[in-house]
Amino acid sequence: MEEVPYHPLITVTPESVKKVRQMCEIDDVQKIKDCLDIIEEWISKQDHLVEASKYITRNLLERVFLIAKGSTEGTKRRIERLLTSRGMMPELCMNRTVEEFETQWDVVHYVPLPKLHPVDQSRVMVTQFLTEKLDPFNILSYFRYCFLIGEYRINYDYTPSERFVIDLTNIHFGLLSKLNPITIKKSEVLCTEGIGTKIKGIHILNAPPFIDKLVFILKQALREKVANRVHVHNSYEDLQKHIPKEILPKDYGGDDLSVAKLSERWKETLRTPEARQLIKDAEKMISDESKRQTAKFNEEYMGMPGSFRKLTVD
Repeated sequence: MEEVPYHPLITVTPESVKKVRQMCEIDDVQKIKDCLDIIEEWISKQDHLVEASKYITRNLLERVFLIAKGSTEGTKRRIERLLTSRGMMPELCMNRTVEEFETQWDVVHYVPLPKLHPVDQSRVMVTQFLTEKLDPFNILSYFRYCFLIGEYRINYDYTPSERFVIDLTNIHFGLLSKLNPITIKKSEVLCTEGIGTKIKGIHILNAPPFIDKLVFILKQALREKVANRVHVHNSYEDLQKHIPKEILPKDYGGDDLSVAKLSERWKETLRTPEARQLIKDAEKMISDESKRQTAKFNEEYMGMPGSFRKLTVD
């Protein structure tokens, strides 16, 4: 079994790999290899997945295997969902370039923290608003960038779950008009049902006076299980009860690099030829529905038809 590829911004230690495998009950390395061989052979026989499979690396496949808790059949379903849901929601994950996000970078940071959570081995993602001038901010562009980071990161990371920290410093009431519940819902579906990410928590910091309205919009757009994991913290000390300071940025009383510094390093990384190629390859990871032998994946797996249209915000 190959080692997890090294990345300067995504720390994965041999101890972390061991813990994650134990948590997912798949610490038998030979079993992992054998199962991945079976899954690769299965994909090669699915006409609608063959072309997309050329861009699924062994590393990526093992990450999906982790998320499926070592289930071969579960991994097959996850691959189906990943490749099909990406094609169903191209506005979130297709036709992207790094340059597209330069305007958003003036308004908001979005970065993975380098170290995994020591307890549950989740990766912590931080959103930090930089200015009260929110005109350039676009919720769809924001999620497109989130998924771009995620699809790049999955080639190097080794985690079955994620936590999200959202710093609302500089936010005013005008943000509410930019929160499209349908876009939020689609993003959650792609994240949890398509990619299969387990969301351990959404942690809100520096909440504005209208936080109840903001949380209401979030909870209406999210599944109940995820909505119940939204936490509003009144201090950084309170946040540290959930996320230890040794992995948090200096911004929040932590020991690691500032969010601004991490953001700059991520921008540099995403501009490299290697990253651009991975982003380009991700564009091709969609199923060819014209060759699918079974129909109605949307209804059977995603439950999406009509569900978005029923979403309302008072």
